[in-house]
Amino acid sequence: MRRDRSIKRWLITVYRLSITGIRNLFRNAWLSVAAMAVMFVALSILLFTVVLNVTTSNAITELSRNLKVSIYLEDDITNEQRFELETALASSPYTADLEFISKDDARARFVENFRDDEALLEGLFLVGDDSLPASYEVSAVSLDDFGNIEVIALDEQFDEAIESITLGRTDARATIERAAQAQAFITSASALAAIIFTVISVLIIFNTIRIAIFTRNEEIRNMKLVGATPWYIRGPFLVEASMYGVISGVLAVVAVYSIIYSIGPNIINQDEFRATYEFFTQPTVIILALIATVTSGIVVGAFSSMLAMRKYLRLKHW
Repeated sequence: MRRDRSIKRWLITVYRLSITGIRNLFRNAWLSVAAMAVMFVALSILLFTVVLNVTTSNAITELSRNLKVSIYLEDDITNEQRFELETALASSPYTADLEFISKDDARARFVENFRDDEALLEGLFLVGDDSLPASYEVSAVSLDDFGNIEVIALDEQFDEAIESITLGRTDARATIERAAQAQAFITSASALAAIIFTVISVLIIFNTIRIAIFTRNEEIRNMKLVGATPWYIRGPFLVEASMYGVISGVLAVVAVYSIIYSIGPNIINQDEFRATYEFFTQPTVIILALIATVTSGIVVGAFSSMLAMRKYLRLKHW
């Protein structure tokens, strides 16, 4: 019975503190709007940075898989040698996909790719249909793994089996490397911007709570006289600052997802972006993004509020 009364009393206290904190949110409306606006920008940048990183990572992974290592085989390679090479490549953790291209397949591809170039087709006819070597085309798990695949192929046990190795098209590889560099730059720049706006948010919320403390100075003094505990006095300020984070976080998620849903349908047909769009539009991911963003906002707001109260709200600890 006593425990039920304690829980009821605690719930009533939390309710009163929440109502007071929400009211305080509207007392300094313009300061509240300024604080939430800056926090909204910071949280939007933070969430959008995550989206951009996942997007570029998926795009680079997809492009890397389309970039293949071509391992050309000697004409006199034995079945045993070919099996050993295929086993080594297939069992490698760096290999995403492995395809064997026979001489006939190589000729068919050549004819298909250069069917409009009569000179090349005539040259192929003159040198013989079997002049194109058989090969393995290997897709790497990531761009960094191409070197590891090359190391496997260059092992001395395959010296007599391999004629040459081509590490994909140079221009395609350079494009992917530039995309990776762009990803690193986007991450660094976005993180820096998010940090700057977060610091500005902390300062604005800090000053908003400070002004609220000065405005309610007489009210706080009376609460002390009637025996209000420090946390009962701090509570409304903490709720007010946390509400900044809740509102800003919800608005940031709405803004970022508005961009995702407006752009997504136009790029979903491209393999480089399909995985990102499908990932971020999953209900579970949307809920997690909302929870993480709102939680980040609450933490920033509560931290700023605690700093202001610690400096300007003179309370004994009891």
